[in-house]
Amino acid sequence: MYKIKFIAPKYLISPLAILGIKTFPADSESEARSALEQATGNAEPALVFISERLAADLQPEIERLNARPGINIIMMPDNQGSIGLAARQIDNLIRNSIGAEVILRR
Repeated sequence: MYKIKFIAPKYLISPLAILGIKTFPADSESEARSALEQATGNAEPALVFISERLAADLQPEIERLNARPGINIIMMPDNQGSIGLAARQIDNLIRNSIGAEVILRR
């Protein structure tokens, strides 16, 4: 059974703890790095959501962890809006799964 975990600023994820979701508050890159290590440290399968702004400087670690079986790290926009990392991650997942690029018209 996958464990759902969130890494984001405390004010965004504190209500999720009430639902039984494991939260890892982080407001800086160093706190996010430590939280990512804690969230993925044990051998249990996990789905880890991390805010894009915190994930921006952790791309090599996130790619390395996503290569491990049972660990899936998903970047998500926060209340300040998207910086494009989540969309890029989705594009890469689609390209890898179906072997083609999806072009969106705006």
